[in-house]
Amino acid sequence: MKLPLIILPVLAAAIAAPAALAEDAVAPAPAGEALFVEKCGLCHLDGGFGTRVLQRRVPEGQALLQDRQSLPAAYTTTVVRRGIGSMPQIREAELDDAQLSAIASYLETGL
Repeated sequence: MKLPLIILPVLAAAIAAPAALAEDAVAPAPAGEALFVEKCGLCHLDGGFGTRVLQRRVPEGQALLQDRQSLPAAYTTTVVRRGIGSMPQIREAELDDAQLSAIASYLETGL
């Protein structure tokens, strides 16, 4: 079956439109944020052990790491690799340097 040439652009647009709408509807979370939730969230999201410990040690409203006013990436990297207080060190086999960098950048900048 041959389609008239005028129908081809219309058909192509009809096929492409749902895909474009789907991409716009759900914007993916930044890589650092997704990694933070996956790798750190058990302890450092609302209600986690790390958050509860930090509530006693940091100014009010700063226990959730992603809500901190100032959390330099270099500090986060050092704490993760060396551990501090109740937090054990996290080795590269568990969280590689690229992942840690993305998480630290997210916590510092929110991006």
